[in-house]
Amino acid sequence: MVLLFESVTLSIIAIFTAAFTGVYLYFTRNFNFWKKRGIPYLKPTPFVGNLKELVFQKIGIGHHLQKIYDEYKDVPYVGLFSFDQPSLLIRDLELVKNILVKDSQNFADRVITFNEVVDPLFGKTMFTLKGQRWRHIRVNLTPVFTSGKMKKMFYLVKKCAEELDDYLDRATANGSSVEVKEAMARFTTDVIASCAFGIDSNSLKNPDAEFRYHLRNVFGSSVMKEFSILMAFFPSSLPKLFRPKYVDNSTSDFIRRTVWSTVEYREKHGMDRKDFLDSMIELRNRGKHITQTDSPENGQKDSPKFKIDGDDFVAQAFAFLAAGFETSATTMSFALFELALQPRIQRRLRTEIAQVLRKHSGELTYDGMQEMSYLDMVVSEILRKYPVLPFLDRKCVRDYELPDPSGKRTVILPAGTGVYIPVMAIQHDPKYYPEPEKFDPERFTDEKKQSRPNYTYFPFGEGPRVCIGLRFGLMQVKAGLIQILSRYEVAPCKDTPVSITFDPRTFLLSAIGEIPLSFNRRRSEDTSG
Repeated sequence: MVLLFESVTLSIIAIFTAAFTGVYLYFTRNFNFWKKRGIPYLKPTPFVGNLKELVFQKIGIGHHLQKIYDEYKDVPYVGLFSFDQPSLLIRDLELVKNILVKDSQNFADRVITFNEVVDPLFGKTMFTLKGQRWRHIRVNLTPVFTSGKMKKMFYLVKKCAEELDDYLDRATANGSSVEVKEAMARFTTDVIASCAFGIDSNSLKNPDAEFRYHLRNVFGSSVMKEFSILMAFFPSSLPKLFRPKYVDNSTSDFIRRTVWSTVEYREKHGMDRKDFLDSMIELRNRGKHITQTDSPENGQKDSPKFKIDGDDFVAQAFAFLAAGFETSATTMSFALFELALQPRIQRRLRTEIAQVLRKHSGELTYDGMQEMSYLDMVVSEILRKYPVLPFLDRKCVRDYELPDPSGKRTVILPAGTGVYIPVMAIQHDPKYYPEPEKFDPERFTDEKKQSRPNYTYFPFGEGPRVCIGLRFGLMQVKAGLIQILSRYEVAPCKDTPVSITFDPRTFLLSAIGEIPLSFNRRRSEDTSG
């Protein structure tokens, strides 16, 4: 009996050992990839590659890539392993230009992958679609985000900015500080709900508003935080296996219900708000008359007609919501934090705001906002120091010849390889931005911008996949800051952190904890700074 037990035990151990060996060999099978090509690379760890610190949430993605960028100076690129998959970190600015712009057709897709069957709202947005489907959506939605369309939409943003002023009045009535992360999130929720969905979400008036609840459910969910690394680094096949779901059924159903009820109401009553949803309805109605021969799926890559409906339609509205809410709220929070710590910069900015508002009879207008050059410098410096998306990802869709600094060999990057461009690292490189941790809007004078190399500042990306909503994002950030600074002096309070601590669990740059600030109402006659 003892011998039988020992035999069974040895068999189990042998099976376990064989299974472990097989898994180990599978996850290390590519670890000579960069060595064989003569490319400098980080030594990988079995099973996690070079992502150990990310997997255990010791550091955020942007800071992880920045560490590698700083460690490997004087090389154009560095080989990495995303779990078991080879990928490449790009350091050379000329190669950045080639990947994002000049040779962008070779890097048309993103590495980030969502499963559109499990997660149709994320999976069908223009940000995650690939190949011809992405191009078709992008080409037809680009006219929705022209400066002319933004100008027509500005009255909606202005209305939300005025409601932000009312919110701050109530919040500071008894001398309390304001937690700006929550306040700015409510403001951008109201803006996006108004411009993308045509409804008043009332988030500034009601912290438990349904729209605010569902947005918090998406971006504050444990699933989004714990699995954000899956989006950025997992091979495209793995989400099909693990099937992480980032938007739960309740939120998906709420978004669908909100979109279709609003579309139905507008079409029934002939309502025209000149917002994002109106533009989408116009595209959808034009596409209803598409014929089978017009369809891009039948060989016409650039069909003059565009068909979009169902979840494809809802997903683009959701993309506008997802891209415009969190990123803008975070940017405004970082801006208020820096301005509170830099009263001299804040006074200069307030003076410009007051002068331009007087020029426009005290009214906040779209044209007046465009005249505020120092505001643009301040926002640009915030986006340099705190790029909300701290890296760009692209997938090589066909074999690509990399430039070899030595000129002695040909280096081919195989199709399917992921490449990462460390936006934060480049925008914090002292070679381009001396004292990079210092907040200094003067970096963005015309003279300073012209003196720097190209592709040292791209918080919205570059090339065909540049952020389609960058004009809208800047518009709501600037409008909110103008409304605040024209009426309040922002200062640190006793609970204001000395510096920002970043959350390592999300691929977006986000602060851990609250950012409370003091808002002191300025007298109407005292607006010059």
